[in-house]
Amino acid sequence: MKHIYSLLFLLITSYCAHAQEEPLQEGVHNFTLQWIGWNTPGKVQIDKKENNIYTIKGEQRSVDKTEFATITGTLQVLSARELLFEGKIQTRTNDNNNGEVCDKTGTYHFLAKGDRKYWRLQEMDNCEGNNVVDYVDIYF
Repeated sequence: MKHIYSLLFLLITSYCAHAQEEPLQEGVHNFTLQWIGWNTPGKVQIDKKENNIYTIKGEQRSVDKTEFATITGTLQVLSARELLFEGKIQTRTNDNNNGEVCDKTGTYHFLAKGDRKYWRLQEMDNCEGNNVVDYVDIYF
């Protein structure tokens, strides 16, 4: 009987600790734009500002430093799988938008769909148009 109570205590403690985990963890996270590559992620720093509001700042750069994705702003946690971003995302690749910077400033949504281990920017259209999309991802 003592073993059953010990096991029950461990299960309850584990459940409570997991339930209290923040859906967005502070610290360094991987950050990618598919045009630069998923195998060489950049880094973003995420810091808690208040309740469910976090700051985010970071970048991914190509090896030759000519292509990049940068992000600066705040994230509001709407759920474990949905973030509301306010700030600036800039991307630049040699082959899109005539090599010019694509500037997205405003309010955007990041979602983690299905079993994904990252949140993806939902407003994916690149400034070039013509059905060119940017997959901007923040990893758990």
